[in-house]
Amino acid sequence: MTRHFRLIALSGLLLCPMLVAQDAAPRSLRDTAIAEARGDAPRDLTVIAPTLAAEQIDRAVLNRLLQEINTNPELTATRLGLDQIALQDVAVALSNAHGFINDNEMANVRAMCNSWKTSDLEGEARVQAALAAYKRRQQFTLNFIERYYAFVLEQIRANLPATAIPQFDNYLDDRRRRMANAGTTVLGAVVQNADSGADSIRLNCRADID
Repeated sequence: MTRHFRLIALSGLLLCPMLVAQDAAPRSLRDTAIAEARGDAPRDLTVIAPTLAAEQIDRAVLNRLLQEINTNPELTATRLGLDQIALQDVAVALSNAHGFINDNEMANVRAMCNSWKTSDLEGEARVQAALAAYKRRQQFTLNFIERYYAFVLEQIRANLPATAIPQFDNYLDDRRRRMANAGTTVLGAVVQNADSGADSIRLNCRADID
């Protein structure tokens, strides 16, 4: 295991405040980091499947890569153009990232329930306000996930042999397209419309809604 990859988990912890901070730039850190490494303009990624947010794609891709390394390291090494030592370094970095971050759905639900309990609104307006609180907290989590995995990806690419970077990038692009159209549900346990949202509030917040 290289010293660079041993430091990834610690670096992620130290950089959390920076990752959580809101970024006013219109391009994501993921797209910017990859574009700068390639030396070309970033390409927008369109998510066709509504069940997978764009901010979640790189995490899904890298988690899938970790599974492939664990189940078939020889084939994965060939696909990425890496030897087994470099491949294991990638696996360590991905394992550290996977264990560090989660969706924090409980925090999203807690924000919704707090809004419901403290609101002076009534009827559908109160339901919509609670669902809006859920969405804001969910987006906060999504932004953190995107930025954290952009950092992890940048660290991995910085330690790859130069000859392996094109194959690694091609792998990521192919998997991103697959994940964007796979319809995988990662976040969003609460149905966010007025009728079904009211049911979610009843269930999660133990609220009486007429």
